[in-house]
Amino acid sequence: MSVSRVVLYTVFCVLASFPLVAQQNAVRVLIDLKHCTAAKVHVTVFAPSMNDEHTRYIIPKSVPGTYSQDNYGRFVDNAIAFDAEGKSLTVTRDSGDILVDGKLARLEYWVGDTWHDSRAADVFQPTGSNIQPDTNFVINTHAFVGYFDGYELLPYEVQVVKPEGFFGATSLDRLEINDTTDVLSARSYPHLVDNPIMYCIPDTVSFMEANMNVMIAVFSANHKVHADQILNDIRPLAGALGKFFGVLPVPRYTFIFYFADMSQMTNAHMMATGALEHSQSSFYFLMEGSLGFVSQSVRNTAGHEFLHILVPLNLHSEEVHSFDFRHPKMSQHLWLYEGCTEYFSLLSRVQDTLLTESEFFSDLRRKITTGLSMLRGKPFSLTNFSRNVLTPENQELYPIIYESGAALAFCLDVKIRELTNNSMDLLGMIRKLSESYGPERPFKDDELFDEMTRVVGPGIRPFIDDYIIGTKVVPYAEYFEKLGYSYRDSAQVSAYQFNAARVFFKRGVEDAVVLSTHSDNDFNIVDGDTLVKINDIHVTPDNKMEMLGMYIWSPHSDQSVTLTIHRNGQELSLSAKPREKLVMKHNILEELASPSPAQSNMKKTLLRRG
Repeated sequence: MSVSRVVLYTVFCVLASFPLVAQQNAVRVLIDLKHCTAAKVHVTVFAPSMNDEHTRYIIPKSVPGTYSQDNYGRFVDNAIAFDAEGKSLTVTRDSGDILVDGKLARLEYWVGDTWHDSRAADVFQPTGSNIQPDTNFVINTHAFVGYFDGYELLPYEVQVVKPEGFFGATSLDRLEINDTTDVLSARSYPHLVDNPIMYCIPDTVSFMEANMNVMIAVFSANHKVHADQILNDIRPLAGALGKFFGVLPVPRYTFIFYFADMSQMTNAHMMATGALEHSQSSFYFLMEGSLGFVSQSVRNTAGHEFLHILVPLNLHSEEVHSFDFRHPKMSQHLWLYEGCTEYFSLLSRVQDTLLTESEFFSDLRRKITTGLSMLRGKPFSLTNFSRNVLTPENQELYPIIYESGAALAFCLDVKIRELTNNSMDLLGMIRKLSESYGPERPFKDDELFDEMTRVVGPGIRPFIDDYIIGTKVVPYAEYFEKLGYSYRDSAQVSAYQFNAARVFFKRGVEDAVVLSTHSDNDFNIVDGDTLVKINDIHVTPDNKMEMLGMYIWSPHSDQSVTLTIHRNGQELSLSAKPREKLVMKHNILEELASPSPAQSNMKKTLLRRG
């Protein structure tokens, strides 16, 4: 044992006497961030009273919300073990788990950094570990701490030795011993895994929404993004969700944001931005950029993750409640956990005017289009997909749950409203089911559809059998018509287009709109031109998608369009005129000119308008 380990061990033994949990037999963990190496953190685990001669320490292969097998044990190495007298014990490894012969008192090992490990290309950043000494530590607790087989429900005390001045953003209960030491408590291993932590120099802001305390914690690689900036996006969103729920179901919530710079994003295995939800927090791995770009990224992800406090927190199956970290078993209800949540993220915003009606229906149309294009006509069952989501083919198809799953949830919402004469909706059905179940009472996976039928009525069963269990394609036209919209799978329509227009913008350029084209185009743009104006309107990184879409990709009239560009130090004006053509369009959604009173009423009720 090195001198530094002796000192840390002594410090922990003194501090561990604090009565942080009611149970005496807790698992105590020491995570040393202050004396880490460039890519590894030292972890010490003090075993509870077990009296086992052979111990299996399990490091998760999968965790709730990821729907993938990542085998976090492969990033743990140099494990050593000792009994109560300090005698070394034999340690072996079994597919990531740590096996110890003899009565274990203390286990030590090093945890590797998944964000910068070439072996971790398949690990989604919001579920991994980031080790940047003296800068930032992302601690998804399942990547740092395991559990002793059979003892996962014991309470945990986690002492973190941190660089001076660092703050750990988390929803775990915390006792700050001093400026370099925190002690965090969790009532069980699943509770510990449910709470990520980010340590860095603090950039935080808090506010109250209804009955809930909300904290926003931000780390930005180049200090381009700050917590008070994110507050401008989160606060209106929290307000909309507060109105949507009525009463928020948790007393506190932590939004943890890591904003990466371009050098990180161009790393071969660092391309997946996104987030992972937890019961009282969510962790985000996003990219730095302009104010508009960052705001859009936050708005597009935060509402969905926050809404998971409804499902699966308050309504989930036994597979989710008693998650098997070693041999994960998947629930068949991803359509509920992810599809309904994604739909609610749109619905809550349109009901609070954070989305316009046009944007809401446009997003639904896009989701239908994306989902159908991913399937390419193949039969698809949501329940079968969910049960087998860990297979390689379904891992490739996984994003469909946010597309087809959300579109399905919209149709289910309309169907429930229709069957109950608007006395119940999808949210009301979930609330009713949550009265029978809840955070600590899961449902049996095979019984949910019977429970839905009991709550809504027998009329909902054909929808379930055909479109959730079965492989029939949802008749979207039927459901949009109930709200005063027409939907067609495909049709030839007249549209304005530029001939041979292949004009895009170069990705990875934050401060200018640099165009990319590798073929002839009506404007005679060349690759590398910088776009300044379209029809005397300045084009910026914030509005480039809207401007290119409106004037170049999908012009709305035959009026000439003039581009002002910079090329080789010169400013040029380039003009062209679009032509009217018959083009084949798919998944066409249009508002009816004269909807019936019943259609108007259904739409107003769903959107809470009028």
